[in-house]
Amino acid sequence: MNVSVSQALKLCKDNNHIILDVRTAPECAQGIAKGAVCLELTDIEEQATTKLSKLNSYYVMCQAGPRSVMAIEKLTQLGFEKLFQIELGYQAWKHEKLPIEIPEIDNNDLRYQRHHQLKGFGKQAQNKLLGAHVLLIGAGGLGSSSALYLAAAGVGQISIVDDDIVQLSNLQRQIIHNTKSIGNLKVDSAKKHISALNPEIQINAIDSKLDHNNATNLIKGVDVVIDGSDNLSTRYLVNDVCHSLSIPLVYAAVYQYEAQLSVFDFKISNTPCLRCLFPQTDGFEPANCSTEGVLGVVPGLAGIMQASEAIKLITDVGEVLTGKLFIMDLMDNSTRIIKYSKSENCQNH
Repeated sequence: MNVSVSQALKLCKDNNHIILDVRTAPECAQGIAKGAVCLELTDIEEQATTKLSKLNSYYVMCQAGPRSVMAIEKLTQLGFEKLFQIELGYQAWKHEKLPIEIPEIDNNDLRYQRHHQLKGFGKQAQNKLLGAHVLLIGAGGLGSSSALYLAAAGVGQISIVDDDIVQLSNLQRQIIHNTKSIGNLKVDSAKKHISALNPEIQINAIDSKLDHNNATNLIKGVDVVIDGSDNLSTRYLVNDVCHSLSIPLVYAAVYQYEAQLSVFDFKISNTPCLRCLFPQTDGFEPANCSTEGVLGVVPGLAGIMQASEAIKLITDVGEVLTGKLFIMDLMDNSTRIIKYSKSENCQNH
């Protein structure tokens, strides 16, 4: 049954019926019908039976009409019977200057709205992010974009370890810093800019070089490690500690116009590690961007992909690059994936 906004106002006022607003949190933040109950369309299946009563009559409203129809269909499937659609929705309510109020809305419902709406993700996955702790090794090219996107995504705690200071030559690719940051510790600069982006999460700035003396203490207890280091010895050390602690590791490396990425999910038994992918040669250190150069966007893209893999690991959404090396070359926009497995000679058995 359809009712006009004026009819809905009278019926709810005289009979203690309830207006149910199924618009998004950002929409409701601009105003709702006075006394309305807010429940987003995407939350109905999960929350309707606990937040609403089947004994009540609900007059369902959205912005203009279509979503209220879908909401009534979902509520009917859940066993609600006393349902009425408000024609033309909040748009008509506001046009006729009927009573409006501004509701209290959780900041997270506004900040992470696009995640909440995302099919297969929603509030459940978002809550996993909010409860997670990610360690970033390095606040350079890879760590810059990783940190910003992890913070924007709502990872509840981010620790960053780096003992370097910001230099002018960093700014071509390390976008978390700016000219005013030159001479400051990278971790302090990173914390400042991450906190400005999302002040509701915890940022731990660790002014230290990760080495054999502190690696275990820094890594233990976190949910995911993102390796943004720039030398092979540190990468092997991080790999070995993560393996010993069964903590997933997201690896990336860049060279000139090329980036490579893989995931070592050490929560899974017998998963391949960095030593399986690149068997160590004593004393060997590959050329890196400090001597060979790198196109600035390459570590930016690789860091974003590291953040993406970390988000998937935390939320159990999607497929990660375990046992796969993803390679992209921006010179010709080519990509390829190389599969690899646990090496029989790997010391991490």
